[in-house]
Amino acid sequence: MNHQAAPLLRIEHLSKAFDGIQALNDVSFSVGAGELVALIGPNGAGKTTCFNVVNGQLEPDAGSVWLAGERIDGLPPQRVAMAGVGRTFQTAATFASMTARENVQLALLAGGGEYIALARRLATARRSE
Repeated sequence: MNHQAAPLLRIEHLSKAFDGIQALNDVSFSVGAGELVALIGPNGAGKTTCFNVVNGQLEPDAGSVWLAGERIDGLPPQRVAMAGVGRTFQTAATFASMTARENVQLALLAGGGEYIALARRLATARRSE
């Protein structure tokens, strides 16, 4: 019997255009739990646009984004982050005078109580592994 787990992240038929220029055109892929996936392509291929749609920074013109079976496209970025979608940027925006831990603590405080609760849950989960 083949029990294939549902993908953790599922992108279905995403399309996004800016001023008539098609950045994403019917993009579909899925990522399973624990799977490592790379999205590669030349400059202007739509990689950043895809990430921005997934994390809620942009709304797609068409298509959908699903996380753990729940549709997340159209949600505010804060809700998408609380659902578990995170990202990093090519250029880190941190305070050089602070430690990495202090930078993370500041980001959690700036995000409000929901981020602090998420950090506690993640820390507890890691301790129990």
